[in-house]
Order: sequence, then C-alpha cells, then structure tokens
Amino acid sequence: MYDIILIHPPAIYDFRKRIVFPGPIAYTVRESTNQFIIPPIGMFSIAEYLQRNGFKVIIDNIADRMVYDSSFDVEKHLKSREAKIYAIGLHWAIHSQGAIEIAKLCKKLHPNSIVILGGLTATIFHLEILKNFNFIDAIIRGEAEISLLELINKMEKSQELPLIPNVTVRSKEGRILIGNTKKVNIDINRLEFTRLDLIEPKRAFFTKDIPPHFSIPISRGCIYNCASCGGSSYSYKTYLHRDKPSFRNPDKIVEDLEKLYEQGVKMVFLFQDPRMGGRRYYESLIRKLRTSHIPLTHVSMELFKPANEEYVRNLSKINIPLTLTISPESGADNVRIAHGRNYTNEQLLKTIKICQKYRDNIHLIVFFMLGLANETLETINQTVKLWEKICIMDRGLNSVSFAFGPMILLDPGSLAFDYPARFGYKLVFKNFRDYIEGLSMPSWHQWISYETKFLTRDDIANLSVRLIEQSISLREKYGIYDRTYASRERIYYVFINKLVIKEVNEAMKIKNNRERQLKLKALKESINRYLEQLDMSWIY
Repeated sequence: MYDIILIHPPAIYDFRKRIVFPGPIAYTVRESTNQFIIPPIGMFSIAEYLQRNGFKVIIDNIADRMVYDSSFDVEKHLKSREAKIYAIGLHWAIHSQGAIEIAKLCKKLHPNSIVILGGLTATIFHLEILKNFNFIDAIIRGEAEISLLELINKMEKSQELPLIPNVTVRSKEGRILIGNTKKVNIDINRLEFTRLDLIEPKRAFFTKDIPPHFSIPISRGCIYNCASCGGSSYSYKTYLHRDKPSFRNPDKIVEDLEKLYEQGVKMVFLFQDPRMGGRRYYESLIRKLRTSHIPLTHVSMELFKPANEEYVRNLSKINIPLTLTISPESGADNVRIAHGRNYTNEQLLKTIKICQKYRDNIHLIVFFMLGLANETLETINQTVKLWEKICIMDRGLNSVSFAFGPMILLDPGSLAFDYPARFGYKLVFKNFRDYIEGLSMPSWHQWISYETKFLTRDDIANLSVRLIEQSISLREKYGIYDRTYASRERIYYVFINKLVIKEVNEAMKIKNNRERQLKLKALKESINRYLEQLDMSWIY
C-alpha cells in the first residue's frame, strides 16, 4: 500500500489498440518514442520530497510499460497497486488524452482513493478539467512539491480534501473550490532529482540504442520569453508562481552527476543555460565540472543565445566530451527575433565557428522548428539555405550538426497561446476539450493545434514532411548519411507520411464511422506490411 503513486501516462492511452499514425511528432526525441515515455524531471523531485517527509511513494511509468511490453495489462496492473492518492502527470499537452484516460481508470479501480492531476497543462486548464471530468478530485497548480505535501498532511488529519493554496479541489458536495494563489519559489537546492530507485521501470533511461542517460536542471525558471514556450519567464510568473529562476549550486550539480554515475548513468543533459545565472555562477559551475573527474561518457548543455570564445574555450576544458545545443528555430532573422530569440544568423554562424575551433572537445547541435508566427515560404527557404551552409562549414570536421522537428502543439500557458493575435497565431485548440478531441484523431497532422497568419494546418503538415525530406537529402549530399540510411529515413518519415496525410484526409470524408474505421485500418495494415517487407517493422 502506497501513500501516493505518481503516474507518467502515455500520450495516447490506447495507442496499442487504436489506429494511430504518430508521424514525425517525436522526430528529434526518438529515445522518448512517440508516446513520450520519459517523465518530466519534476516527478523525481516530488517523489523524493514526499518520501523525505515520511510518505511511501513510487513513480509508475505506465507509458514505458506499455511501449516496451505489448502484453502489459494496464487495468490489471493498476488494480494491483493500492494507494491513497493517484497523482497523474499532465505537464506537456501531448499527454492530455493519456492522462485523462489513466485518471478515469484509477478512479474506476480505486473509487475510494483520491485522483489528482498536476503539471503545466493541468494548471492552465484546472477549472475546465474538474468541471468536465468528475473522476478527478483535485489539481495541483504550479510547482507541486510543497503543495502536494501540505495536501497529504492535512488529508491525514481530516480524511477529506482540504482547500489549500495552489490547489483546486472538488468538495464532497461536488463544488469546485479554488485555493488562493501563493508564491512558492522553493529553492532548487532543497530538491533532489537523482532518485532513480523511485521509478519503475527504468527502461526509458537504459535503452539499447544509446548509453544510459538522464537529465538534471541547472535552474528552475527562465529569464527569456520565447513566444511558444510554456517554460518562459512569462509562464513561470503567471502560472507556476515563480518570479525569478532558482539556480542549482554547482556543488549540488556535481553531486548529482556523481549520484547518477553510481546508478549506471553515463550521459547527462544539464538543461537550462547557466549563463542566465551570471558570470560568477557559470564560471563556478565550469570550474567544478572541470575538477570533478566523474567518468561520464558525455554531457550536454544548452545555449539560449550565441556564445563568445571565452565561454566556449572554458567549456572545452571540462574533462568530459561535451555537446552544446542552440535553437535558433528559423534561418530567418525576423522570424527568430519575433519568436523571442534575439540574435542574428551572423551571430549564430560566429558561434558555430568558435565551437569548431574546439571541436576536439565540443560538438554543437543547431535545432530548428517549423510553424513560427512570421514564417513564409521565403523564410523557410532561408532556413534550408542555412542548413546547407552549416553542412558546408562542417564538411570533414564532424563538429556541428543541425536538427529539425515540427512544433505540432502550441504550449498552453505560453505567450502565443494566451495572446495569439498579438504574437501572430490562430488557435485551433482553444481549450482542454479541444486538446482531448484533437489528440483523439488518428493522424499527427490532425493534432496540429494552431495556424499562423501565413500558414494553415495543412501548410504546416505538408511543409513539415517536405523539410524532413530536404534535411535528409542535405545529410546524404554532404556524407552525413549514407544512401542506405537516407533511403530508410525517407521511407519512414517522408513517403509514408505523405501517404498518411492524403489517405487519412480522404477517410475522414466518409460519414459512416464503421466504413471510415475500416479504411483507416486497411491503411495501417498496408503500411505495417510494407515496413515488414523492408525489415523496418517499427510500430508506426
């Protein structure tokens, strides 16, 4: 019997039974799969914080279990796990359908237990969710460690849901009560993120394809306001009750790396840009990392803006192979700057050249997206030209690469979601019901949650496939992919998705639901047979 079970749901609960065409939604995060099986890092700090305060807790990664075990019975498993509280994560909007279905199942199997949602998306839509889904008892708004602990402590005394700050609850009479908003601003140094023993199973971090990997935050909060980001300064202040970032002490970060290495982790992503903490902070962090001598095989860090040579040179002295990532998103300055990335191609290219000087120790990945507010066919062509320029700059060096992925979902709680017209967007999914219904559609191109002033949803879908094709062709042209690998990528991400967009659109015109489902099923089966013949029998 647990006091609380934290559950990480799949994106789509019944993806193994339904006809689903996930497309390129996880193109740049393939280790997470199209069901996004890697939980938000906050689940680990919540679990440890509750355990530290005397409660029996576990993180149950249902998404991981469902992806890696085709025979896994979700209902049988959840029925066997008794808890006073089932807390389902709904941080990223992609989990909207999966989180609700898991919550419904928990209440069905354990009607006397409390079912809670938490995370950014749950926070944004807390009232709508409680009004429409009576099997959910409460929603933790914002950062959950302190609020959840207070809720459990008061429940221990009263055996009913108390009204406390940053929590919205359903009373025994069915009324929805909103606890007042309170600034939490917990010091990130009071939290622990490395307790892999608190999650079951651990396969998401110990896959066959890449060495054991994990992520650790440098800070909680941000100083930047990228328009579509739910982790922006605006979003943290408005919804997560945090006025400014809290930075993790460099000594604590080194301890985190040591603890992870002891648990078998070989690669660590330190996310958030340490330069946000100022010069003294990032110099201290680099110094601690340089003298730590932890035998990790790889560390990744983020650049939220271009870097000067002094910073890159100091990073190159860390005694661990290092990957830096920077996300200009677009190859057009005006698109990027309007989005909130206030730098030019010239500054980006200068950073690339600096990183190439230290290529023995540093690799740079440059990330791009499609679907930003001011994008047009002309600016998209500028992005492709920038990709080619990166390939030419890197020819024979293997020091820098580019990556591309479509945005698909606009983050609830971002500036673009809250003020779409001001930032050049048009919402298709305007509320939580829209996300549920949209993500219940069969194909990824139907999940696109917005349009821009220049691009329709169809434009974004078709251009996404076109840009993936162009990125593959460039990598093949410049020897990054061999022909065999490029051919497989084209089949899986280009040819099949062109077919899916066309055939699903045709199927959706069929008014009779049974006939429509038969057509979709036939499409799915034909794709699977085709992939099996090519020895590419991944789950599509």
